[in-house]
Amino acid sequence: MPAKGTGVEKPTGNGEARESLQAARAGVRRVRQLLSQPSPEVADQCAALMRDVEVQLGCVAAILQTSGAKPDAEIRVEVEELQAEVAIVAKFLADADRLLTGWLGTIRTRRSGYTDRGQAAPLVLVKQVTLEG
Repeated sequence: MPAKGTGVEKPTGNGEARESLQAARAGVRRVRQLLSQPSPEVADQCAALMRDVEVQLGCVAAILQTSGAKPDAEIRVEVEELQAEVAIVAKFLADADRLLTGWLGTIRTRRSGYTDRGQAAPLVLVKQVTLEG
């Protein structure tokens, strides 16, 4: 829409917001791909990508606020879809963290000679002992 009396079109910010949304969507898509190949390096990459997604979404919000433009329906739909995708990835990561923490706790208690309930672990009889010295 041209500004009054100037004939120059005032930027709405929707284009810049769309670019940030596309970058955020690409980041979430990459995280989902990486999660199918679990490793410590992948976990670090996913964390960095999710931080970048957060930054991109912050940029979308800042662009739309500073431009004073009302986001069009397409941008709203994209933001809502991305929000749902991020929620799914976040739930997956939280559940995976809870699972791994539980496994680590179980391994630690068994190595220290106790069950998950804090009782002494059952004795394992060894049939043959060899001493060398």
